[in-house]
Amino acid sequence: MLAATRERERDSAAAARAAELRAVALAQELRTIYAETIDLRSRWSGARGSAEPVVSEEVTELRHLFGELAQNTSKTPAVVTIVIPAYEKVEYTIRCLRSIAVNWSSTVNPDIVVVDDASPDGSGRQLIGIGGIDVLFNNGNQGYLRSSNRGAALAKTKYVCFLNNDTEVAPEWLDRLVSAAEEDETIGAVGSKLVYPDGRLQEAGSIIWSDASGWNYGRGDDPTKSSYNFIRDVDYCSGASLLVRTELLREIGGYDERYTPAYYEDADLCFEIRRRGYRVVYEPRSELVHHEGVSSGTDISSGTKRYQEVNRHTFAQKWAAELERQFPPSPANVERARSRKPATNSILVIDTYVPLHDREAGSNRLFKIIKIFLALDYHVIFMPENYGAVEPYTSDLIRLGVEVMYWRGSGIGHDKALAAVLPRVRIAWICRPELCEKYAPIVRSHSTAAILYDTIDLHFLRERRQAELENSGDESWRETKELELACARSVDATVTVTSAERDELLSHGVGEVFVVPTIHDMEEHLPIGFDARQGLLFIGGYSHTPNVDAVQWLCTEIMPIVWQSLPDIRVTLLGSSPPERVRELQSDRVLVTGYVANVTPFFEESRIFVAPIRYGAGMKGKIGHALSYGLPVITTRVGSEGYELFHGMNCIIADDAEAFARGIIRLYRDRELWATYAEGGRAAIASVGSSVVSALLSSIIRKFIAAQDTNADSLGIIASS
Repeated sequence: MLAATRERERDSAAAARAAELRAVALAQELRTIYAETIDLRSRWSGARGSAEPVVSEEVTELRHLFGELAQNTSKTPAVVTIVIPAYEKVEYTIRCLRSIAVNWSSTVNPDIVVVDDASPDGSGRQLIGIGGIDVLFNNGNQGYLRSSNRGAALAKTKYVCFLNNDTEVAPEWLDRLVSAAEEDETIGAVGSKLVYPDGRLQEAGSIIWSDASGWNYGRGDDPTKSSYNFIRDVDYCSGASLLVRTELLREIGGYDERYTPAYYEDADLCFEIRRRGYRVVYEPRSELVHHEGVSSGTDISSGTKRYQEVNRHTFAQKWAAELERQFPPSPANVERARSRKPATNSILVIDTYVPLHDREAGSNRLFKIIKIFLALDYHVIFMPENYGAVEPYTSDLIRLGVEVMYWRGSGIGHDKALAAVLPRVRIAWICRPELCEKYAPIVRSHSTAAILYDTIDLHFLRERRQAELENSGDESWRETKELELACARSVDATVTVTSAERDELLSHGVGEVFVVPTIHDMEEHLPIGFDARQGLLFIGGYSHTPNVDAVQWLCTEIMPIVWQSLPDIRVTLLGSSPPERVRELQSDRVLVTGYVANVTPFFEESRIFVAPIRYGAGMKGKIGHALSYGLPVITTRVGSEGYELFHGMNCIIADDAEAFARGIIRLYRDRELWATYAEGGRAAIASVGSSVVSALLSSIIRKFIAAQDTNADSLGIIASS
């Protein structure tokens, strides 16, 4: 018995060694291929048949399209080489090439290589002479895998994109793949969303189970569902559309030829890429139609398709150790196995629209909270109340790996989509009272998730202050107060941005309240000193009425006093959506810019940041923004709320026009005071840095998930993830 066991071990070791030697030989052979200079024109002369090919109308159109591209697109170097293996079925190849031409990417400007695998009908010869397409002919049938490797050998670009000839690409298909890889140098491969011609989803990334069998995630489902539309790390993506770094591909040696002629070569390549420390990601915004089965058929018992099962065993042998860490094959494991970084818990965030993080302080705070959730390994689902994809902000979330729910022109609507995701949710983070009132009951009815109500700011406090400032007698803030208190009492916990607002809620008998402030880290900026700076700066989104009031008060009451002493001071009013009454403030001494994408130069060159906020609530993100650049601040008591700012120590606080103007004049002239406040302001935001808030959020979320798990254990059930 023992002898037989040892003999099996020796045989197994010998087989493994033989496989290793084959792999080494393969790598050397492929490196030789890559090193060769291939004369394409001599390749096609040996193709079967010597008669001139029949040129179809489709080919004539293709020549015209690529001819137009050659004349009208830039001559910038190509970034990607598209490799398209083809065997007969030239009508599909033509359709594929046409879709590339119609959806041409001038930024990526790809090279295209079609590898005709000795098609018996010589149909690939129709493609000869089309500008921008190199055609390589195999002298004999080599199969999909070797044809792909031969095409990739020609690449002189940063990336290679393997593309099946039975595909039709959508707009920005290639741009999205390249953008994903460019944003993270640890990404080695990026794959696309594949859709059937009838609109059903074919694949949104794929899973390899512990027995080496595969699972196309989402197959046959609605491709517009949010669960298929966020970037994530996956086991592998289909070689039907797979972008790989060329240098990495050559280090590996291309597709492993032990899988010749086809099947499992793409999964193997992705596993090898990951073994070398790189990521393999699925990019849902790169989309194409795949006429599955055209290349190799669908019968797994005959033709090339039979190698699907043969190569599964080959793959299982090669990756035996890795497969031990994969999930067992089961539909119950699909949601956990769909990502290489499976978040054990999901957080649903609901707000009016996707965070306009560079336009609004509240949006900026929420965007940073979402990034913290992701860094803490939670899966984030974001639902905008307007169910719209405001760009580029929706894409910003998707790039981070956030599952964004929005209308894609088809598919299920708002209510059904929410009901579908709620069973997966552990925490519902609902912003603003009107949304809490609407969605908290829905969350309760579809899940056991803990509900956290994020006030953003206490709306009634802002409305009351406005009524008092304007002496309007408006009492509508009382209704808002009742709504906010009702929301706070109906949820598991409430979140405010300042301790003062927390205390306000506690004084009305609200249960658990946490303070999660606006988040500010020191910004990188040029160390420009006092003398090289000039002018005053304000920033704010003007759809928020306190900002409109602030700049009107600044320009009509405060600055006339300042200009009596310092007539040359200019005021810059940054911010999006300025209404007419703000634009009317423009003069030779007041600049109204509107939205500016890069505001850093303004913070670097201005001498003082002014925030004459007379009413409002919560924390004013503009204050933290200025302090993060080391820019001294003059503001009001309302403006300073939530920050460790103290008049005469690290800032100037003034609530009337005369005092505010005197503060500007004094600080604008006093170099030493300016330096003191600049340094003191930096220290004032230490308590609202991302590391501090991250620790706070971690403890809050863990508290409620632990409570759910305890309840689930007591009921003898498993909490949903």
